[in-house]
Amino acid sequence: MHISFLFVFTGLILIGYLFEILSPKTRIPNILILLGLGMVAQKLVDTFHWHKPDFTSVLPELGTVGLILIVLEGTLELHLTKSKMPLIKKTINLAFFSILSLGSAITLWLVFQGFTVNDSILNSIPLTIISSAIAIPTAKMLSRKDKEFIIFESSLSDILGVTIFNFFLVNQVIDSESILVFSGEILISLLFSLIAAIVLTFVLGRLKHKVKFVPIIALILFLYALAKGFHLPALILILTFGLVLANIEKINLLPWFKEFDTSHLRREIHRFEEITIELTFIVRVAFFLIFGFTIDIPSLLEPNNLIFASLIFGMIVLLRILQLLIVRLPVFPLAFVSPRGLITILLFVSIPTSQSLPLINQTMITQVIILTSLFMMTATILSSPERTSPEKDKISSNQHEEDKLDILHSNEVENH
Repeated sequence: MHISFLFVFTGLILIGYLFEILSPKTRIPNILILLGLGMVAQKLVDTFHWHKPDFTSVLPELGTVGLILIVLEGTLELHLTKSKMPLIKKTINLAFFSILSLGSAITLWLVFQGFTVNDSILNSIPLTIISSAIAIPTAKMLSRKDKEFIIFESSLSDILGVTIFNFFLVNQVIDSESILVFSGEILISLLFSLIAAIVLTFVLGRLKHKVKFVPIIALILFLYALAKGFHLPALILILTFGLVLANIEKINLLPWFKEFDTSHLRREIHRFEEITIELTFIVRVAFFLIFGFTIDIPSLLEPNNLIFASLIFGMIVLLRILQLLIVRLPVFPLAFVSPRGLITILLFVSIPTSQSLPLINQTMITQVIILTSLFMMTATILSSPERTSPEKDKISSNQHEEDKLDILHSNEVENH
């Protein structure tokens, strides 16, 4: 019985890996494949009357680990230079106003349906957050510039969304005192994250034992759980640590670290990134397979949920296009890459039963995830690095040279 399930589950992971390899050619977002495989597994278990495991308690924990690893994997690829500062500012503004505008629109609609303001806000926030778990793997099929933008935006969207969600989850009454406490928690989290990131970097550089990367990841998970225990925005820790490692050569610009030798760390960081990618793949595949396994398949075509999901999807696309036009960013392919996924599911299951609303249910959440993923697939089909024009390639090359000059300038300052 258990052997049969193990046979199916491991087989599906191998199929998921096959599609991971083929995704640059098929242009199909992996989430659609994995959800489909999970539903196929559900049908196989029902057909052969195998024991059906209950994944209700496993899914949130697996999703949390997946979120941490996905954000870490994405930020390890982000090299900060002066030329990228305008892009970073735009991603921060876009991520924040996307949550604010879409959250306000959904909240107003729910309030008009007769629900309380606080419950409406809490239920609307999960639908406003771009899923880095889906956006970051998909971004690898796009151009270098679009990829960097999506990694920054989706990671920041996760952090801002979780932070705002936790604020409304903890504070039933919103006043000046709760806002002041919230601001203090963010400042403490930033300070804690910076110190923890530097300490973790030192640990990574000094460990000589053969087993070093898994304990580092375990320590990151421990610090994340510790920050969450104190109601701090814990994802800031992951983002900070990833950025410190990705830009380790710039640590010598700080007064206390002028003599710190970073040359020996680069090889270790590369190996750490490889281990992170491997673990992220396993957790991400397992999460979406299990989520697909738990989906109530007949309810996906339920008309009322489908109408509401389509309405939410329409609002997501419309507001996304307006925001991109306001900040003067290209509508294609960025308007297409705003999927909902892992973080939406995690926050949805975190809503207390007393505050959950009948309109925001698992079926509707799944429909929104599928609709946004299908819409995103349009961008992956029509836009690929291989199809970019010579002019765009020249711009990308110039941008790469500019980044190199920024790094060389940093090294000159360090040597001086």
